[in-house]
Amino acid sequence: MLNPSPTSKTSEMSKTLKFRNVLITGASGGIGKALAEGFAAKGANLLLVARNESALKTLAAALEKKNPKIKAHVLALDLSKSDAASKLKHHCLEQNFSVDTLVNNAGYGVWGQFAELSLQEQLDCMQVNVTTLVQLTHEFIPMLKENASKGGASLMNVASTVAYQAMPTFAIYAASKSFVLSFTRALHHELKPFGIAVSTLVPGATESNFIERAGLQHTAEKAKKVTMTAESVAQIGIRGLEKNQIEAIAGGLNRMMAGATRFLPKSVLEHAAESIYRK
Repeated sequence: MLNPSPTSKTSEMSKTLKFRNVLITGASGGIGKALAEGFAAKGANLLLVARNESALKTLAAALEKKNPKIKAHVLALDLSKSDAASKLKHHCLEQNFSVDTLVNNAGYGVWGQFAELSLQEQLDCMQVNVTTLVQLTHEFIPMLKENASKGGASLMNVASTVAYQAMPTFAIYAASKSFVLSFTRALHHELKPFGIAVSTLVPGATESNFIERAGLQHTAEKAKKVTMTAESVAQIGIRGLEKNQIEAIAGGLNRMMAGATRFLPKSVLEHAAESIYRK
């Protein structure tokens, strides 16, 4: 793939960003599934990636039935493996799926005391949330640059409101999402001259299987009060990407809480977080 230098043609962001071929990781459920539905509604072809092949195929069939003009492809892939990014890039080249929108949505958390949790499960979490995300971004930026002049190109990375503070008993997850937020903000500026929109979707509590997978069932009742639907979060993310919004924080309460982290002492925020997640 060629790496064109910024030109006047590619440096101006398209007023109406066209989504043609969208790659979404973690697409089998939750926000990823809702994002797939949102992009499909805009007429985009999709490559849906997750471990659950059955769920992906069911979703792809439903999307194509709803909009026969699109094609929804699936790839079952474990993103906790170190070679996942290279395999995904090879698949796209092999299938001639030229990605103009990359959505790094896959991610999960493991709850508990850092020293008491398995090191391997925490390293796997870091691999999915950070390392594979970085690898995929690096692999696909050349393709995004090529497509930027053909109707626009874009990158969305999904962070979390926990990115704004340290989270006792959720240390690795919060730290990984802080990385995603900082990394994506930097890319927003680096890739702007190439005409590539870069946005961070920052959701708070969202309807998904996140709580179950993280082992946070004891917080489910508390979370219900502030939980948003995956569909509403996805729409905020897509609108944010269309506007090249550097951070698309989902929901007024989450925006308020994110703003508060700039003024409240870190120790106060950390004690509050610990009380929420304490069993």
